[in-house]
Amino acid sequence: MIAVTSTGQEMGSPMDPRFGRCSYFAIIDSSGNMKPVPNVAQSLGNGAGIEAARQMADMKVGTVITGNVGPNAFRVLQAAGVRIFVGGSGTVREALEKYKQGSLTQTSASTSPGHHGMGGGRWGHGP
Repeated sequence: MIAVTSTGQEMGSPMDPRFGRCSYFAIIDSSGNMKPVPNVAQSLGNGAGIEAARQMADMKVGTVITGNVGPNAFRVLQAAGVRIFVGGSGTVREALEKYKQGSLTQTSASTSPGHHGMGGGRWGHGP
């Protein structure tokens, strides 16, 4: 199964560039059917990436497509054998097509600092 980070529940929803704090994971099975799954970790104060990664591992997702992935989530996904592709953009459908065409990059390391996407604070994502 493939998971694409998403802001909504449709194939036409914009892809969410954040892994741990995305609203939904668009789970696509081998038949191409998509099921939106709420990200249980989205509103956690800390550890959102870790919990989101555990959610993907528990669901037996083999590939994640996202914009960025932090170091803690990366370690959990990697330990579970999940391949991580970054650089996706546009809609869920467009990101999936880019993956199928081989135009996304599989990452072998985290692509953002920890606590990315929380808003506020050290990394300049808010006041």
